[in-house]
Amino acid sequence: MTASRRTVLAAAVSLALLPAAARAGGGGFAVNFEGASLVDQEGRPFSFAPLAGKVLLVNFVYTGCSTVCPLQTRALAEVQAALPPAVASRVRFVSVSLDPLQDTPAALKAFAKTMRADLARWSFVTGRPTDTARIAQRLSLFRAGPSVTRPDDHSSSLWAVDAKGRLVQRYAGNPLDPARLERELTALAQIVERG
Repeated sequence: MTASRRTVLAAAVSLALLPAAARAGGGGFAVNFEGASLVDQEGRPFSFAPLAGKVLLVNFVYTGCSTVCPLQTRALAEVQAALPPAVASRVRFVSVSLDPLQDTPAALKAFAKTMRADLARWSFVTGRPTDTARIAQRLSLFRAGPSVTRPDDHSSSLWAVDAKGRLVQRYAGNPLDPARLERELTALAQIVERG
């Protein structure tokens, strides 16, 4: 078995450890976003449907964060830039805001530019507070407890989704392992190429 096949197999085995909502049987990972009205950094409606057939890396951020979010986003921008062109064409990054009242499309676009994200292959997404709260609940993004959830309480996890829309890995996002991420996204993109 090749190293890339072992990497993908290990990622698939980790599915058993994920919350049921994250595994999302028939509808794939995107089912966690069903019913949400989302827009991207340009103010255009956002949906996962046009990304079908692409490998996705999804994370959750808010632009007012002064700790993990900017560090993670900068590191992801470096991973994105390091992907070989043939791989990069099959991979899309999606960052979803958990602070929709502050993170307008304009704020997300400014944040993305500051972080040097390639917006041709990366969407920064926001929506109504009720929609982002529902997504956060489905994916267990906030620490359990009696306190009201705040954006800075959210999980720093990253979610890798294969070209068939299946969640294959949930990564710890703090600290981020850029070399592993680049290697595994490349392996997933090569599966797309082989079809």
